[in-house]
Amino acid sequence: MKTSILSIDENAEVEERLTDNVINNILPARYLRKDANGNIKETPEELFERVAENVAQAEAVYDDAGWSVEEAEERFNKAIKELRLMPNSPTLFNAGTDMNQLSACFVQEPRDSMEDIFETAKFAALIFQSGGGVGYPFHHLRPKGHYISSTGGVSSGPVSFMEVFDETCNQVEQGGKRRGAQMGILRVDHPDVGRFAVAKRTEGELDNFNISVGVTDEFIEAVQNGESYTLYDPTTDYEEPYEVTEAVADFYNYEYKDNPENAFDPREGKTVDENLWRDHADGIKARLNATETTLEDKWAGEFSLEQGESLELPAGFIWDLMVDGAHLNGEPGIFYYDWSQQDHTYPLEDDEHQIEATNPCAEQPLSEHEACNLMHVNLSLMVDNEAPTFEEYLEGAEIQYRDAVEAYVDEAIDTETFEETIETGTRFLENVVEQSDFPLDEIENKVAEMRKIGLGIMGMAQMLYQMGVAYDSTEGRDISAEIMRRINRQSTLESQRLAYERGTFDSWENSKWANPTEYEDWFYRHTGGMEAANYSNGFPLRNHNTTTIAPTGTTSMIGDTSGGCEPVYSVCYYKNVGDDIQGDDFLVEFDSYFIKTLEANDIDVEAVKEEAETQMENDEFDGVAGLDTVPDEFGDVFVTTEQISPEAHTLMQRRLQPHVDSGISKTINLPADATLNDVQDAYMLALSHDQPGKPAKGITVYRDGSRDEQVKSTTADMDEAGSEEDEIPDPIELYQSDDWSDEEVKEFLDAVDVEAEVEEVETKVTLNAE
Repeated sequence: MKTSILSIDENAEVEERLTDNVINNILPARYLRKDANGNIKETPEELFERVAENVAQAEAVYDDAGWSVEEAEERFNKAIKELRLMPNSPTLFNAGTDMNQLSACFVQEPRDSMEDIFETAKFAALIFQSGGGVGYPFHHLRPKGHYISSTGGVSSGPVSFMEVFDETCNQVEQGGKRRGAQMGILRVDHPDVGRFAVAKRTEGELDNFNISVGVTDEFIEAVQNGESYTLYDPTTDYEEPYEVTEAVADFYNYEYKDNPENAFDPREGKTVDENLWRDHADGIKARLNATETTLEDKWAGEFSLEQGESLELPAGFIWDLMVDGAHLNGEPGIFYYDWSQQDHTYPLEDDEHQIEATNPCAEQPLSEHEACNLMHVNLSLMVDNEAPTFEEYLEGAEIQYRDAVEAYVDEAIDTETFEETIETGTRFLENVVEQSDFPLDEIENKVAEMRKIGLGIMGMAQMLYQMGVAYDSTEGRDISAEIMRRINRQSTLESQRLAYERGTFDSWENSKWANPTEYEDWFYRHTGGMEAANYSNGFPLRNHNTTTIAPTGTTSMIGDTSGGCEPVYSVCYYKNVGDDIQGDDFLVEFDSYFIKTLEANDIDVEAVKEEAETQMENDEFDGVAGLDTVPDEFGDVFVTTEQISPEAHTLMQRRLQPHVDSGISKTINLPADATLNDVQDAYMLALSHDQPGKPAKGITVYRDGSRDEQVKSTTADMDEAGSEEDEIPDPIELYQSDDWSDEEVKEFLDAVDVEAEVEEVETKVTLNAE
């Protein structure tokens, strides 16, 4: 198979590089500046120039050290216009405007007082208004029913306060551009973890939240050994076991199952207002060896908690709640609380910089008030024009496989462009920290102290296509890991150069970077392979972290490439566009790179499209391998989400994680018929310390068709895929099409308020909030 290389045409105008949908829809709806009457007043080229000019101004703060303002502006502008680099959405929205808040997301920590909770909600509203999202750890709050000595009342618990934050988010648009995005996290050893795990079982509840359970090593070990584990009192900073209260017993004990809601219980002389078995357990499945059973049949006999005793629960019971929720609709995900602490820049004993939560898309574990500042390298444009496929390279290579991967990357990647892009992206993000006007002084101070940045990737799947390598192969994982290792190393070296120009981040002396020899393995991984022994006096850095992998939703659409480190969803799929266009409910969309490769191999594109559409109409489409109109070798390379096993998804995340300072936003996609054991196996593989790579800091699974709001499908029966009937045309899907005529676009725009629908849909489609 002859692959098609996506080269950079330096002579092309900006609008020649962008798709029609980006020019006509995405940029006007969300990114281009408008006058008081709502009329567009800048072009795409002027958008990129505005961003480059604003971010380059940070060079003036440091006089003649490093780049001049003019050089920075020129290099930033060139990289963005060529689509080699793409900033996160808030930078595109706000750079050079009165807002000038350039960061994507933040973490705020509500403490256990009414004043602090509502103060945090106010702070969150200001962040939403500035264009950012917020993650919260709710495990500082007392569980429901906990006695409050100052008032003589009882706490309403974390989940009730999450509803306050959800409504706050619902009322505030992010910078007038999109709805707010939030992440709610609760430690697995919080007494209300059961309530939290079932909080989003009904679609529409806590609709502006993603939620994840923060798991600990103690909990994981107890699950694996079939043991109980201890839940702790948050008012003692998780140092003392929690004593069972009346509310805890009411919720977990099976004996209250048959009480009707708010029924009087004469044995206790009280009202039982919430019980897991009565209110939530119906429909919850549990794993039993290789089969499935009900939660009640497996666990009901284990629950008879006595007030005043130390609270212990079967770890497998909470695990089953989590697994079933993820299988049901993808909620909750998992945040590996202990591993994120262990892999942090600061020692475990450093209480000031503890990580308690993540940003809404989970790739950035953050200390309180810290911000994630994101930019993405477009890997699909980094392949050398003369690059052989990996198979072609191996035919002429007489070296060991491990060495062959590194040598192949040397030959296949345009090294000069690649390294210049990483250098430019790292400096751009450092300048974003300098330039951003944050909505809170606490954020301003914390960001200045730590200067965390997140240089990530997009287009990885398209890069592998160009190399003739399947995403779910060992070669695909090894090449991707080697690419990420080089990005991590190069960005770290650039941050070191910035430290020599501008000084280290303020809390450097308290970090592991100040004494690498005490953290040799950590240092080796976070520098892309450097030896700590060479830096006994410390390793100066300007930014305490430099890399992450974000989901790149709309930004990868602007770059016309695949998102983050995800595979391509499918080379063709149905889009639900309603009854308004062409008289059809669904439109078939084909992956642009797949079509280019067909053309490069002189294959009849129309014949391929016809066969694929026929198979989809008959619900027989099973990927490229099932198409008779393309050679078999195409099926070996063009592996897409629906062909990739949960194990392969998880192994890719594990292989990339050692070379990423922060975390990775990755969805483990599952077929519609996936079982609870499939979810459990993906979770356990992701969290294991005994498998290749490193554990995931966070993991999300999504079973095809498990939510009502699902945009793409490869089946003609969209009801099976989870889409609601009579939906209006979907602007996100319109954005992803290159085949719409001007007349069809006009008809669409007349039918729907694009800007409002983008906000509504984008917060609901998978987890791509950024």
